[in-house]
Amino acid sequence: MPSSFSIDTPGHAELHLNTRSGNVTIIAEERDDVLAEEGASSRGPDTDVTGRIAFGSAKGGSANMVVRVPKGTDLTVGTISGRAELRGQIGRARITTVSGSITVDRAEELDVRSISGNIDVEYCSGRCRLSTKSGRAVCGTARDAKVSTVSGGITLTDSSGKVRAQTVSGTVDVGTQRHGDVAVQTISGSVKIHVPPGVRPDTELRTLTGRPRVECEKGHDCRIAVRSLSGQINVTPV
Repeated sequence: MPSSFSIDTPGHAELHLNTRSGNVTIIAEERDDVLAEEGASSRGPDTDVTGRIAFGSAKGGSANMVVRVPKGTDLTVGTISGRAELRGQIGRARITTVSGSITVDRAEELDVRSISGNIDVEYCSGRCRLSTKSGRAVCGTARDAKVSTVSGGITLTDSSGKVRAQTVSGTVDVGTQRHGDVAVQTISGSVKIHVPPGVRPDTELRTLTGRPRVECEKGHDCRIAVRSLSGQINVTPV
Protein backbone atom coordinates (compact mmCIF):
# COMPACT_ATOMS: atom_id res chain seq x y z
CA MET A 1 0.00 0.00 0.00
CA PRO A 2 1.43 3.46 -0.83
CA SER A 3 2.33 5.90 1.95
CA SER A 4 -0.53 8.20 0.91
CA PHE A 5 -4.22 7.26 1.08
CA SER A 6 -7.73 8.67 1.44
CA ILE A 7 -10.55 7.34 3.67
CA ASP A 8 -14.15 8.55 3.47
CA THR A 9 -15.62 9.62 6.83
CA PRO A 10 -19.41 9.93 6.51
CA GLY A 11 -19.78 10.37 10.29
CA HIS A 12 -17.77 12.13 12.97
CA ALA A 13 -14.12 11.18 12.50
CA GLU A 14 -11.74 10.07 15.28
CA LEU A 15 -8.08 9.88 14.31
CA HIS A 16 -5.17 8.26 16.19
CA LEU A 17 -1.60 8.94 15.04
CA ASN A 18 1.68 7.65 16.45
CA THR A 19 5.28 8.41 15.56
CA ARG A 20 8.69 8.38 17.20
CA SER A 21 10.84 11.17 15.79
CA GLY A 22 8.81 12.22 12.79
CA ASN A 23 6.91 15.50 12.79
CA VAL A 24 3.10 15.44 12.54
CA THR A 25 1.12 18.13 10.72
CA ILE A 26 -2.67 17.86 10.81
CA ILE A 27 -4.77 20.25 8.74
CA ALA A 28 -8.51 20.50 9.49
CA GLU A 29 -10.56 21.83 6.58
CA GLU A 30 -13.83 21.48 4.69
CA ARG A 31 -13.72 17.88 3.43
CA ASP A 32 -15.43 14.50 3.93
CA ASP A 33 -12.39 12.26 4.02
CA VAL A 34 -9.07 11.77 5.80
CA LEU A 35 -6.19 12.28 3.41
CA ALA A 36 -2.69 11.18 4.41
CA GLU A 37 -0.57 13.17 1.99
CA GLU A 38 2.78 11.80 3.09
CA GLY A 39 4.63 9.83 5.73
CA ALA A 40 2.03 7.16 6.57
CA SER A 41 3.20 3.62 7.22
CA SER A 42 2.91 1.22 4.29
CA ARG A 43 0.88 -1.02 6.61
CA GLY A 44 -1.94 1.46 6.16
CA PRO A 45 -4.66 2.50 8.61
CA ASP A 46 -6.71 0.40 11.00
CA THR A 47 -10.41 1.31 11.06
CA ASP A 48 -13.42 0.07 13.02
CA VAL A 49 -17.19 0.49 12.93
CA THR A 50 -17.09 3.49 15.28
CA GLY A 51 -15.18 5.55 12.73
CA ARG A 52 -11.87 5.36 14.60
CA ILE A 53 -8.89 5.54 12.25
CA ALA A 54 -5.41 4.66 13.53
CA PHE A 55 -2.03 4.53 11.83
CA GLY A 56 1.64 5.36 12.38
CA SER A 57 4.42 6.99 10.42
CA ALA A 58 6.73 5.21 7.96
CA LYS A 59 10.48 4.57 8.30
CA GLY A 60 10.15 3.04 11.73
CA GLY A 61 8.34 6.07 13.08
CA SER A 62 10.81 8.67 11.78
CA ALA A 63 8.92 9.86 8.70
CA ASN A 64 7.20 13.26 8.78
CA MET A 65 3.43 12.97 8.35
CA VAL A 66 1.01 15.43 6.75
CA VAL A 67 -2.67 14.55 7.19
CA ARG A 68 -5.77 16.48 6.10
CA VAL A 69 -8.97 15.86 8.09
CA PRO A 70 -12.57 17.19 8.25
CA LYS A 71 -13.22 20.12 10.57
CA GLY A 72 -14.12 19.01 14.09
CA THR A 73 -12.22 15.72 13.89
CA ASP A 74 -11.25 14.26 17.29
CA LEU A 75 -7.54 13.48 17.57
CA THR A 76 -5.13 11.43 19.62
CA VAL A 77 -1.49 12.11 18.74
CA GLY A 78 1.59 10.53 20.32
CA THR A 79 5.24 11.32 19.57
CA ILE A 80 8.60 11.04 21.31
CA SER A 81 10.71 13.79 19.77
CA GLY A 82 8.61 14.73 16.79
CA ARG A 83 6.84 18.08 16.56
CA ALA A 84 3.02 18.14 16.44
CA GLU A 85 1.25 20.95 14.60
CA LEU A 86 -2.55 21.15 14.39
CA ARG A 87 -3.97 23.69 11.95
CA GLY A 88 -7.58 24.74 11.56
CA GLN A 89 -10.59 23.83 13.72
CA ILE A 90 -10.33 20.44 15.42
CA GLY A 91 -12.61 18.73 17.94
CA ARG A 92 -11.34 17.09 21.10
CA ALA A 93 -7.63 16.40 21.09
CA ARG A 94 -5.22 14.51 23.32
CA ILE A 95 -1.55 15.04 22.47
CA THR A 96 1.49 13.60 24.22
CA THR A 97 5.19 14.10 23.49
CA VAL A 98 8.49 13.74 25.31
CA SER A 99 10.54 16.54 23.77
CA GLY A 100 8.58 17.60 20.71
CA SER A 101 6.92 21.02 20.59
CA ILE A 102 3.14 21.26 20.15
CA THR A 103 1.15 24.01 18.41
CA VAL A 104 -2.65 24.15 18.08
CA ASP A 105 -4.75 26.69 16.18
CA ARG A 106 -8.30 26.01 17.41
CA ALA A 107 -9.85 23.15 19.39
CA GLU A 108 -13.06 22.30 21.21
CA GLU A 109 -11.21 20.59 24.06
CA LEU A 110 -7.54 19.89 24.75
CA ASP A 111 -5.40 17.61 26.90
CA VAL A 112 -1.74 18.27 26.00
CA ARG A 113 1.20 16.78 27.88
CA SER A 114 4.95 17.03 27.29
CA ILE A 115 8.18 16.62 29.24
CA SER A 116 10.41 19.29 27.72
CA GLY A 117 8.50 20.47 24.67
CA ASN A 118 6.91 23.90 24.37
CA ILE A 119 3.10 24.12 24.08
CA ASP A 120 1.43 26.92 22.11
CA VAL A 121 -2.38 27.09 21.78
CA GLU A 122 -4.25 29.90 20.05
CA TYR A 123 -7.86 29.10 21.01
CA CYS A 124 -9.75 26.43 22.96
CA SER A 125 -13.52 26.82 23.32
CA GLY A 126 -13.83 24.24 26.11
CA ARG A 127 -11.64 22.71 28.78
CA CYS A 128 -7.94 23.15 28.21
CA ARG A 129 -5.36 21.10 30.11
CA LEU A 130 -1.69 21.79 29.40
CA SER A 131 1.21 20.12 31.19
CA THR A 132 4.97 20.34 30.60
CA LYS A 133 8.01 20.21 32.86
CA SER A 134 10.71 22.42 31.36
CA GLY A 135 8.88 23.76 28.31
CA ARG A 136 6.68 26.85 28.26
CA ALA A 137 2.88 26.63 28.13
CA VAL A 138 1.12 29.43 26.22
CA CYS A 139 -2.60 29.76 25.44
CA GLY A 140 -4.29 32.73 23.80
CA THR A 141 -7.96 32.13 24.64
CA ALA A 142 -9.66 29.36 26.62
CA ARG A 143 -12.70 28.75 28.76
CA ASP A 144 -11.62 26.60 31.72
CA ALA A 145 -7.86 26.03 31.86
CA LYS A 146 -5.59 23.86 33.98
CA VAL A 147 -1.91 24.49 33.29
CA SER A 148 1.16 23.09 35.04
CA THR A 149 4.92 23.32 34.56
CA VAL A 150 8.04 22.87 36.67
CA SER A 151 10.43 25.48 35.32
CA GLY A 152 8.63 26.63 32.18
CA GLY A 153 6.62 29.83 32.06
CA ILE A 154 2.80 29.89 31.90
CA THR A 155 0.91 32.45 29.81
CA LEU A 156 -2.88 32.54 29.42
CA THR A 157 -3.95 35.73 27.70
CA ASP A 158 -7.74 35.48 28.03
CA SER A 159 -9.84 33.04 30.05
CA SER A 160 -13.62 33.21 30.50
CA GLY A 161 -13.82 30.38 33.05
CA LYS A 162 -11.83 28.86 35.87
CA VAL A 163 -8.03 28.92 35.77
CA ARG A 164 -5.76 26.59 37.72
CA ALA A 165 -2.03 27.21 37.25
CA GLN A 166 0.81 25.48 39.06
CA THR A 167 4.59 25.82 38.67
CA VAL A 168 7.78 25.64 40.72
CA SER A 169 9.99 28.36 39.27
CA GLY A 170 8.25 29.43 36.06
CA THR A 171 6.55 32.80 35.73
CA VAL A 172 2.74 32.95 35.50
CA ASP A 173 0.85 35.56 33.48
CA VAL A 174 -2.97 35.20 33.36
CA GLY A 175 -5.73 37.36 31.94
CA THR A 176 -9.25 36.62 33.21
CA GLN A 177 -12.77 37.89 32.56
CA ARG A 178 -15.38 39.11 35.04
CA HIS A 179 -16.62 35.71 36.21
CA GLY A 180 -13.40 33.73 35.86
CA ASP A 181 -11.91 32.51 39.14
CA VAL A 182 -8.13 32.08 39.24
CA ALA A 183 -6.00 29.87 41.52
CA VAL A 184 -2.19 29.88 41.22
CA GLN A 185 0.48 28.01 43.18
CA THR A 186 4.20 28.62 42.74
CA ILE A 187 7.45 28.39 44.71
CA SER A 188 9.64 31.13 43.27
CA GLY A 189 8.03 32.24 40.02
CA SER A 190 6.48 35.69 39.75
CA VAL A 191 2.71 35.92 39.18
CA LYS A 192 0.75 38.54 37.22
CA ILE A 193 -3.04 38.48 37.02
CA HIS A 194 -4.86 40.88 34.68
CA VAL A 195 -8.57 41.70 35.04
CA PRO A 196 -10.81 43.87 32.81
CA PRO A 197 -11.34 47.53 33.83
CA GLY A 198 -14.04 47.91 36.44
CA VAL A 199 -13.83 44.32 37.69
CA ARG A 200 -13.46 44.11 41.47
CA PRO A 201 -11.89 40.77 42.46
CA ASP A 202 -11.96 39.05 45.82
CA THR A 203 -8.25 38.37 46.39
CA GLU A 204 -6.35 35.98 48.65
CA LEU A 205 -2.65 36.51 47.99
CA ARG A 206 -0.01 34.83 50.11
CA THR A 207 3.78 35.06 49.84
CA LEU A 208 6.56 34.75 52.44
CA THR A 209 8.75 37.42 50.86
CA GLY A 210 7.68 40.71 49.35
CA ARG A 211 4.26 42.31 49.43
CA PRO A 212 1.49 41.46 46.94
CA ARG A 213 0.29 44.44 44.92
CA VAL A 214 -3.36 44.90 43.93
CA GLU A 215 -4.02 47.85 41.60
CA CYS A 216 -7.79 47.47 41.32
CA GLU A 217 -10.67 47.93 43.71
CA LYS A 218 -11.54 44.82 45.70
CA GLY A 219 -15.00 43.27 45.56
CA HIS A 220 -16.72 39.98 44.69
CA ASP A 221 -16.86 39.88 40.88
CA CYS A 222 -14.40 36.98 40.76
CA ARG A 223 -11.99 35.25 43.10
CA ILE A 224 -8.21 35.30 42.73
CA ALA A 225 -6.12 33.10 45.02
CA VAL A 226 -2.31 32.99 44.72
CA ARG A 227 0.16 31.17 46.94
CA SER A 228 3.91 31.64 46.60
CA LEU A 229 7.01 31.28 48.74
CA SER A 230 9.24 33.93 47.20
CA GLY A 231 7.67 35.09 43.94
CA GLN A 232 6.20 38.54 43.37
CA ILE A 233 2.40 38.80 43.00
CA ASN A 234 0.62 41.55 41.03
CA VAL A 235 -3.08 41.94 40.24
CA THR A 236 -3.70 44.72 37.75
CA PRO A 237 -6.44 45.99 35.41
CA VAL A 238 -5.82 45.45 31.70
